Amino acid sequence: MTEHWNAIRRHWQLLGSPLRPPPEVVEAYDRELGLGRSHVVMFGVTPELAGLGATTTSVDESCDMIAGIWPGDTDTRKAVLGDWFDLPFGDASVEALIGDGCLSVIGAADFRRKLLASVARTLRADGRAAIRLYASPETPDDPREVRALALAGGVSTFHDLKWRVAMTAIAGAPDYTIPVTGILEQFDRMFPNREELSARTGWELPVIGTIDVYRNSSVVYSFAPAAALTEEARTFFDDVRLASSGTYGLAERCPLLVLRSPKCPG
Repeated sequence: MTEHWNAIRRHWQLLGSPLRPPPEVVEAYDRELGLGRSHVVMFGVTPELAGLGATTTSVDESCDMIAGIWPGDTDTRKAVLGDWFDLPFGDASVEALIGDGCLSVIGAADFRRKLLASVARTLRADGRAAIRLYASPETPDDPREVRALALAGGVSTFHDLKWRVAMTAIAGAPDYTIPVTGILEQFDRMFPNREELSARTGWELPVIGTIDVYRNSSVVYSFAPAAALTEEARTFFDDVRLASSGTYGLAERCPLLVLRSPKCPG
């Protein structure tokens, strides 16, 4: 997985919404969790979220991601190496926790539950957490309709399209998973002529080419429906709800999963 994220890092400036959170997502985290005076723990080094809270500790497994993406440590923020599944914090010690798309990039349901258990273990009884989802619709999109929508200019960004393409390819897959190589294969089937896609949408070819980082990757993503993710979270939290993250392209599939009242282990 480290090599996969190193490839992502090298193309970071070409990525956009919804992969990188726009300002309204940042506002949604603050609105839903009231982070102004809190110490915030964050999964990953998403730079757009680094200023949330009074102080922030970011946890990432990759030295290269920290060096390449994190905006730098200051008196109020720092990034540390760590394992999301075994966070380097004591039980019931974290005031607030956030993560952007992290349930999708770890793959199958067992890993999602393990991550949610990690959050529940470290979160204080009065703490709160929010994770932005990349959630597939209950009824899968037709690939032909997604292609037509994109070529008609109805998709906001290439990265919006990339998630739509991925979501067309997971019907019937266990745990709603897809190898990222499968996303690339589905994209190439749906859009065999990248020059046409660029001409019809105005997206530059280097931006479209960011999907090629998936070519030799062994990473598996998941795009479970929001209802399924909510049910998984209720195993670990008594208070689970969804909140809007804004009105940007694909925002309706990227709600915040807001978590409070962690359950006691066992």
